[in-house]
Order: sequence, then C-alpha cells, then structure tokens
Amino acid sequence: MKKIILVRLLNAHMASGSADGGFTLANGTYVPDVIIRTVIIILLFYVVTGFLLTLIRMLLNYRLKSKMISRGIDVSEVEKMLRIGVESKDYAAKYFFLLLSAGIGCAVVNSFPSGWLSAGMLAFSLSLGFAGYYYYLKKRKETL
Repeated sequence: MKKIILVRLLNAHMASGSADGGFTLANGTYVPDVIIRTVIIILLFYVVTGFLLTLIRMLLNYRLKSKMISRGIDVSEVEKMLRIGVESKDYAAKYFFLLLSAGIGCAVVNSFPSGWLSAGMLAFSLSLGFAGYYYYLKKRKETL
C-alpha cells in the first residue's frame, strides 16, 4: 500500500512539471532546468579547480623545497618558511573524496529519471564523500 501511494505521489509530482524540465518549489516558484544545471556546473567547476590548484601548489612547494635543500638550507628552516604540512595533503584528499563521490553519484543519477530523487541521490553520495574524508582524517591522526 505504501508503495502505491509513493508511486502515485511521484507521478503527480512529475505531471506537475512542464515540458522543458523545470521544478516547482513548495511555495509555487518555478525554477527552470537551465538554472539548476548552471548552478551544478559552477559548483563542479569550483571543486575541480580547487583540486587542481591544490595539486599544483603541492608540486611547486615540493620542487622549491628540493631546490632549497640542495643549496644547503636546513630542512626544518625550509619547512618553517614554506609551511609545508599536512594541510595541503588533506585538501587534496578532500577534493579527491568529493570528486569521487560526485562521479559515483552522477553515475547513479544517470540511471534514474530527473527529479528531486536524483538531486537527493547526488546529495547523499556527496555526504558519503564527506564521511569518507572524515574517516580518512581520523585514521591519519591515529597514525601520527
């Protein structure tokens, strides 16, 4: 009985949408599909560029550290000057977990029709990515 009610509610919600694929919020405001896609693209662009910038920063810091050590500067002084620490590795791991979970979420969403269910599945996969990142940080601090 619960399944029938759920299916009818989902069908009623799908029927209330328009032909161009937008959403109607609870207060009656219509949000076109183009705006939703634009927001998702901007957020993904932000995450991907943050990940790439973190990786580039790590690489350049490593190269600079290597050159400074080869010129005879003490390692502890180099680390103080460059402030190379665990944070940059943790940022890279955070973006890795987020991109991985977003990719898995997009793959799962691709098998479902568009709607609020797909947005919920993507949010759930991103929350699993954050949980994985939290677990990674917890394990990393135990080993240190």
